[in-house]
Amino acid sequence: EGNGGPGTVKKITASEGDQTSFVLQKVDAIDEANLVYDYSIVGGTGLHESLEKVTFQTKVVPGTDGNGSIAKATLTFHTKDDAPLSDAVRDETKARGAGIFKAIEGYVLANPAQ
Repeated sequence: EGNGGPGTVKKITASEGDQTSFVLQKVDAIDEANLVYDYSIVGGTGLHESLEKVTFQTKVVPGTDGNGSIAKATLTFHTKDDAPLSDAVRDETKARGAGIFKAIEGYVLANPAQ
């Protein structure tokens, strides 16, 4: 729901093997001039039950060789009732995010004109 800008909520479904999960992604900020895209995972079966949300702050910067780009991401975990974040939940969430990022990277590298 929404127009794609800040406040928009998207349902993203992923399948791995015979398991399907989804997350609700809320767009927090878009700054096209500075190549910034910030969003939060705010619900869904892919969000661990101990988490209220996970915020991703992403920015693309020029690569060191001048021919590429580097995507940087900062994750902020918001637990329910300010409970301590377990290492297992943190590591699992980071691994899922890295997997999604690698899938996007693969698509972009395979389709540079799009």
